[in-house]
Formats: sequence, C-alpha cells, structure tokens
Amino acid sequence: MLYDQLFVSMESARWDLSRDIDFDAIEPARLTPRWIDTVREVCALQLASLRASEMFLGGFRADIDFCSFVSVWFYEEMEHHLVLRKYLEHLGEALEETEMPRLRVSPDEAPAIDALTLRFFGEQRLAQRYAALATTVPERVLGRIFTILAAGEARHAAAYATYLRRAVERHPAALPGTLRLALWTMRAADEPTAAAGAGAAAGQSSAPLREDRHYIRRMQGLYRLLAPDATILVEEKLPALSPATAGAL
Repeated sequence: MLYDQLFVSMESARWDLSRDIDFDAIEPARLTPRWIDTVREVCALQLASLRASEMFLGGFRADIDFCSFVSVWFYEEMEHHLVLRKYLEHLGEALEETEMPRLRVSPDEAPAIDALTLRFFGEQRLAQRYAALATTVPERVLGRIFTILAAGEARHAAAYATYLRRAVERHPAALPGTLRLALWTMRAADEPTAAAGAGAAAGQSSAPLREDRHYIRRMQGLYRLLAPDATILVEEKLPALSPATAGAL
C-alpha cells in the first residue's frame, strides 16, 4: 500500500504545535489590519478539508489505501487550521466556535479521478501561496508558520500525485480527461476571475494570459509524472477549454 510509505515520510517531517511555534514571541504591532484579515481568511480556508475528507471517504470507500492516507492528510490540514486559530487568539482576534459552521467551505462534488486532479493542483497552489506569504509577512512568528504550512502543502501535493499516477495506471483511458482538466485548472489559476465569470458560464475558456508553450512545458511535466513510459507528442497549440469539457473522460 502507498499509505505505508507515505505515513512514514509524513511522520518524519511532522512539526509540533507546542514545540515549534513560539506564540509568546509574536509582535502584534508589526501586523496591519490587512495582514490579520489574511490570517483569518487562510484559517477559514483550511476548514475546506472537512468537506473534502467527507467527499474522499465516500467516493473512495472501496480504496482502503487512499482512505488511510486521507486520515493523515485531514489531521495535518486541521493542524494548519489550529495553528492559525491559536495565532489569532494571541492577537486578541479569536475565532468564536459559533463562527465555524459559517466559515466551513464546501467544494463541489466531482468524479473520483477529477477530485484527485483538483486536489493535487490545489495543494500545489496553497504551497506556493504560503511560501509567498512567508517571504513578505512583516511578523517573524507568522512567517515561520507560513513556511511550515508551505512545506506541508507541498508534501501533500506530492502524496496526491502518487495516488493520481496510480489511478491513471489502473485506468489508462482516464489520462486524456485528466490532462484536459489539468490544463483548464492551470489556465483558471492564471485568470481566476475570468474563469469564474461570464466566459466560463458561456462555455468559453478564459483567454490564456501566457503563451501556449508555457502550458505545453507544464503539461509535458505532468504527462511524464502520470505516464512516465508514454511517448510525448509535442503540439504547438493547445485547445481552449471550458470546465465541462475539461472533466470529460
């Protein structure tokens, strides 16, 4: 089982909330209201793992290996939420328990392999965002927290990649749909407002802000990750995709 190896690697990299974060060293004066709002936003965002875990445990109920991994992933995601909530408490900005249901984010349902693809990219984006926040935040303790969170999300992305690769190995016909969804996800990340706006609603892809060769390089890397023994055919142009066609297998 993949879980056995992943558990050991994730356990060896795990940090300790009480030992590794010096909450008493927080310097509130260094934080602007905007930074505090950012912490609250990220803290709430981490609650999305509640619904994602429910979705994974239901959609993959027959996959004991993956469900075992989800238990570890969920624990670490909720630790991310907890460290940010504790940080806010030390600032006098505590989240009340009555706020939690309102903050809980519920992602849309998706077919199993699509859910794996979206989570793989989601963990990557979180890792990149937290790393960027760590380099710009003016308060040292918060910078350390975001550094730790970035490393954790990067490990999660790598773990999801192993399960996504296994899913493609078991169901090779799913590879084209997975790659189409990956391409749409990358383009949507470059233009998130357009992807959620009228263009997407009309079945039109958001206009890519980067040249096709940028996406081709990234798609080649994903292709090698998911199908390392396959021959890669290089195209000069990539199709415009909508969310509906992206997930079609």
